[in-house]
Amino acid sequence: MTNPVESMVISLGNEPAEVLGFKTEEQIETALIPLMEEVLTNEAISLK
Repeated sequence: MTNPVESMVISLGNEPAEVLGFKTEEQIETALIPLMEEVLTNEAISLK
């Protein structure tokens, strides 16, 4: 009998773009800006 092990990946925020699956920093920004806009405008998520 084996027990599955879940691993948690913690981002330090300074990983190279390639580690995150992108080729450039600009690609990361292009992907993140719409997500950040959604979080900042979503009434269900409060940053206050």
